[in-house]
Amino acid sequence: MVYKQRMSRTKNQQEFKGEGFQKPSDAFGGALLKGNAKRARPLDLKWPIHLTMRATKSVLRTPKYFAVVEKLISTVAKKHGVKIFKRANVGNHLHLAIQISHVRRWAAFIRELTGRLGLALKGVMAGEKLWLFRPHTRIVRGWKKAFQTLLEYVKLNQLEAAGFLSRKDFKTLKDLRDFYDEISNGARHPCGT
Repeated sequence: MVYKQRMSRTKNQQEFKGEGFQKPSDAFGGALLKGNAKRARPLDLKWPIHLTMRATKSVLRTPKYFAVVEKLISTVAKKHGVKIFKRANVGNHLHLAIQISHVRRWAAFIRELTGRLGLALKGVMAGEKLWLFRPHTRIVRGWKKAFQTLLEYVKLNQLEAAGFLSRKDFKTLKDLRDFYDEISNGARHPCGT
């Protein structure tokens, strides 16, 4: 009985506050990096990750290379044990909702994916570098609301890339949800009429 009381009093861990004790961000890479990284990329096995890779030109969605890019993403992910929940090829960048199987396999996965895409698109890039920034990752902490929001965001990018909607019409995910509700209720046609 005394043991249970003592456990309940010490259940909350005290946190240090002040300069130098801030928790690291869950986001890393992309335009956030200025020069060399000062800390390791945060990765987590139990949560999904939003991966964004931005190219210097809009070449990822060209008719000649679209199927090649999609196949490479699937092949490399399967090889390195990365589960892809949803992906969007927007042309000048890729969005992937993924989960990694092991932290040590991340480096091999991202190195092979970026390298093989660079080699596949070498003909269209004509000696220029393919990637504008390092890959951007953000840990999505939550399988319910946060994960569903990520999937909706990737879906919004898919629809925008395919030309079904424009960012002028859909500024937030709430606009997209309202659009889906109108279609399901029959108040609006999927083509916008």
